[in-house]
Amino acid sequence: MKLQASVWPFFLLVGATPCALASAQGPASETRAFVGATVISCERDSVPLPDMTVLVKDGRIVAIRSTAWFSVPAGTSVIDARGKFLLPGFTDMHCHLLSDDKIADEFADEELAVIVASGVTTIRNPIGKPELLALRTKIASGAVLGPRMIVGSPQLSGRRFGKVFNGVEVKDPESARAAVRRFHGEGYDGIKLTIAITPAVFDAVIETARELKFPVFGHVGPQVGLARALAAGMQIEHMDEFIEQLLPESSPKRESLSDLGIYRNWDTLELLDEGRIPALVQSVVRAHVWTTPTSAFFLRAFSRGWTDAEVDASPDARFVSPSVRTEQLGGRDYFATKVNPPPAQRKRYEHLRREMMRQLYEAGGKLMTGSDSPECLLLYGFTLHRELGEFVGAGIPPHGALEAATRNPAEWLGVLKDSGTVAEGKRADLVLLAKDPLLNIDHTRAIEGVMLQGRWLPKEELSAMLDRSAQVLSKAPLRPEYSNEPAKR
Repeated sequence: MKLQASVWPFFLLVGATPCALASAQGPASETRAFVGATVISCERDSVPLPDMTVLVKDGRIVAIRSTAWFSVPAGTSVIDARGKFLLPGFTDMHCHLLSDDKIADEFADEELAVIVASGVTTIRNPIGKPELLALRTKIASGAVLGPRMIVGSPQLSGRRFGKVFNGVEVKDPESARAAVRRFHGEGYDGIKLTIAITPAVFDAVIETARELKFPVFGHVGPQVGLARALAAGMQIEHMDEFIEQLLPESSPKRESLSDLGIYRNWDTLELLDEGRIPALVQSVVRAHVWTTPTSAFFLRAFSRGWTDAEVDASPDARFVSPSVRTEQLGGRDYFATKVNPPPAQRKRYEHLRREMMRQLYEAGGKLMTGSDSPECLLLYGFTLHRELGEFVGAGIPPHGALEAATRNPAEWLGVLKDSGTVAEGKRADLVLLAKDPLLNIDHTRAIEGVMLQGRWLPKEELSAMLDRSAQVLSKAPLRPEYSNEPAKR
């Protein structure tokens, strides 16, 4: 594949196996030592290592030693980590920004600050644009301190939708091939598929991407179907078309609640056969296909609801202006008034999604965390922690949830030798927690500090960053292209 200087060398699974924070403490080149930490490496089958000293120099982890037997080199800045827990920084594999389309690009720096303050040190923005490529370069050069950024292409879709459509309509194989080649040449980090893709267009995308060794990820619509996506090896977002596999062969309907079906097919829930989940799971595992469930968004938006009182009480609310809030909650209001499935159906939907996640994990399936922020006003940073909670709520142990937010994305991106776990020689993207996340996954929110490629941001600095971002973002107006009505989907 064509590699850009600012991107990671990750590889296509189809046929083959990133706010200016000038006040952040200390340059990345400074040598620092976390002393007395319990290291949770997030490597598979690893155990926590108590009372360790982790030495960082020039943005890399250079030593991990027992504190009792290690002398910190003279001149090293010491971070007291006694009683605390050191982990890899978290990765959000499905993270949009409000400045992608809702607010002006000039607010992106403050959005990145919120993400970093939440312990998220890598994001993949799945629907890119030229401004995000420029932002990725600034982050890589150190001009902007933010999470390492992976930028997907503008979306490939069979039709335009929404008030602002950042993508290309691909209605035939020729236009699909041309779009893949164009976005590869422009330096995006993969192809993002969304809705209304025909089988012929899908096949053309996969074939061209395979030639270029270019990742393909995104939605799997009912025209494509899960079998075709599995055969192609694409990375699947949202568990699209999974639930359709639970429809018995005798079902009069072949579409259920994936993709836009979530707005119209709730009557199919009574037809779904939970006993078909093991076969579904085995087909995904055999295909070696990676999945980003984005369950925190789906369950909040379509199962549990998200009241105004809950929004007000959330940490997200202070980071949006009134006009942005109204627009972002428009989809919630549309679903509540136009669809509004009964509680029993919502509960069954949640149960089935959780069961598919749990069984996929237990069968050795490949799962990664993604927030789908800022959908439904579930903002970046905060929703990554919600997603970790959904993994555990589905029956996945905390260490499995943590792997899905650290090690697993690094493996899919092809950079596990460089990142994703706490190990000597790896990039020093780290999160220091006050409480043990293996005892309670909600402890991932108890952040004492974040290290981003060796630059240390202690708790008080993170708090100041959040306060500054809230002050700025709460005044950011909605772009004039938007009205206060929900977009037609």
